[in-house]
Amino acid sequence: MKKTIINIFAMTGITLVALSLIALCYNATFLCLNTVFQALGVNILIYAGITLINKIEINLALVETGIKLIYAIILAIISGYIFSWYESLSLPVLIGFTAFILIVCEFLDMLSLKNKVKEINDLIEKQS
Repeated sequence: MKKTIINIFAMTGITLVALSLIALCYNATFLCLNTVFQALGVNILIYAGITLINKIEINLALVETGIKLIYAIILAIISGYIFSWYESLSLPVLIGFTAFILIVCEFLDMLSLKNKVKEINDLIEKQS
């Protein structure tokens, strides 16, 4: 549970930094407070969906990542309509933005997994 909360907040932090960079490109001077909570809510839904996708045994990592990406993009598109994000952000930018964030989060998960494997290997070597 603790790891889940940390992952959701990390994903939200990455989202807000990326969103700030996009806003900078559009010469924006601020982010609305409700945008922070909207991003948090969408990230919770994305993380919940990805957790469910992970429970399904898919043998191909690329297919699994593709399903996660499609899920996140569809959720972002729907959220864009619900929260009126398209008044200040175009659909292609939102899709690219969502894909970028998910790829960064997947990369960070791979690094975390790599570190866990290294720790396990070190423990095995010590016991041998």
